[in-house]
Amino acid sequence: MTAKVNPYNPEVDFPEVYKICKMFMPSDSELEKVMHMMDKEITMGLSRDQHDRSSVPCHLSYVTDLPNGRERGQFLALEMMPTNCRIMLVKFSSENDIYTSSRCVLMPHTVAATKGTEVFDFLAANIATFVKDKKVDKENLPMGIGFAFTLNKTALDVGYLVSWTKEFGAVGAIGKDVVRLLREALAKYPEIAIEVMGIINMGAGSLLALCWVQPDTRMGLIMGSIANSCYVERIEKCELYHGDPSKKVMIINSDWAHFGDTGQLDFIRNEFDRQMDAESITPGQRIYEKFSGALCMAELVRIIIVRLMQKGFIFENDRRDYIGIQWKLDMVSLMEIESDPPGVYTKAQEVMDKFRIRHCKERDLAALKCICSAVTNRAAMVVSSGVACLINRMKLPHISIAVDGGIYRLHPNFAKVLNKYTTILVDPRYKFDFVVTQDSCGVGAAIMSGMAHVQKYNNDSKLFEMDY
Repeated sequence: MTAKVNPYNPEVDFPEVYKICKMFMPSDSELEKVMHMMDKEITMGLSRDQHDRSSVPCHLSYVTDLPNGRERGQFLALEMMPTNCRIMLVKFSSENDIYTSSRCVLMPHTVAATKGTEVFDFLAANIATFVKDKKVDKENLPMGIGFAFTLNKTALDVGYLVSWTKEFGAVGAIGKDVVRLLREALAKYPEIAIEVMGIINMGAGSLLALCWVQPDTRMGLIMGSIANSCYVERIEKCELYHGDPSKKVMIINSDWAHFGDTGQLDFIRNEFDRQMDAESITPGQRIYEKFSGALCMAELVRIIIVRLMQKGFIFENDRRDYIGIQWKLDMVSLMEIESDPPGVYTKAQEVMDKFRIRHCKERDLAALKCICSAVTNRAAMVVSSGVACLINRMKLPHISIAVDGGIYRLHPNFAKVLNKYTTILVDPRYKFDFVVTQDSCGVGAAIMSGMAHVQKYNNDSKLFEMDY
């Protein structure tokens, strides 16, 4: 059966739409320029003298050891996410065999909105119940925290909370050490024994989790409602580090969402980018994330649709009240629109039905799909500049990249475009594979806690054994 061919030529059939789509088609040389500018900002972020002026701050994780897959033992982890928390017991046994038992904990609004200490008291109570149920309450197992909020870290087990997301109102915790808050809350349960070893962000957790299975993993990539990355840097490049001089590498949290906040990306931003940014709750901030974050891509498409409807170029005479609501269009809808085969617009019409725009002309739906593809393809291309920058910095013959987030996993074209342009931009001497993480960042936090325990007790621990 012959595949249906797209019957529309955008440049001919909807030229006004095509003009806008062309604004979202950066050239290879522009992507290369983004890559080099990112590298410059990373170098500044790692430096002692220029760190404060960099838009890519490159926070130290203080994780200076990587797993190799031969580690064995069982450990605890706490994942703290914007919408829920998860307590985990993770057991590493035979090669590639990870056993995880977990409990999801929904944070009541009455707790999330109170003092910061009450948040951690609530978590400690749930942790105490969990370890008792699993009969590990007396074993003094190491625990690692996987943390989705912004931290200022000064050691592996010291992380000062900079800010929550909008789901949390516990302002009393801001500026305080998260590890210490949890330790103090757990101390109220003397009948249990747990040793909290450290805290890491989501990207580092994903990197460590995959690294246990694939020891050549050297990068973690988060692509969802937030955009971030982490990678393994040589310790001599980390000028702000003053720890053990014998260590060779460290995982760096790039925090690259802010790349472009000081104008570096103005040359590829267009009027729609600027409108979306100006109308956001963080104007002038997190510019790189606004290219590729799920919410921002959908909002860009919505803004373009409204502009074209106002001028009568698409969905002429259709209602604009629902599509005119800010942030009303979501990333799931973009994925559905782009999942239609060429020349088919069933999903596209279903999406527009949600906005009370019914019985659309096929041409208009084809134009809508063109807009969605332009925005999401550009996002993948701009992310490829960042990924290529990190690969070229590490100068390793082959690495695996741990990818977390629904955009990469579920979007019909994003992964293909990201891989294509990363290949174009990376030095051909360096090979890479994107790998969707099967294990959560909590697994990485558990690994971190085990390695930290071995370091703290000079390997005199039966809890975490190297299977050499």
